[in-house]
Amino acid sequence: MTAVAFRMNIANDFKELGTTYWQKLVREGVPKNEARTIATAIAKLELFAKQPSSEQKQLISEFSRFICRAQLWRSDLLI
Repeated sequence: MTAVAFRMNIANDFKELGTTYWQKLVREGVPKNEARTIATAIAKLELFAKQPSSEQKQLISEFSRFICRAQLWRSDLLI
């Protein structure tokens, strides 16, 4: 696999994960804009081991019960 193909696969994985997580969060009652921010943070954590920003951490904390209900909680989300 070429480097370009690898990056495209990662980009597709990120988009798919983010969309799936966003849908789950919205179904649980998280407002759409906040759900997108949280879904992005969780997908980046999973794919790139990138910790959430302070804004994302605040939203994760605020909507933690919805994240748990959507079965998206990750133990290192707030580290």
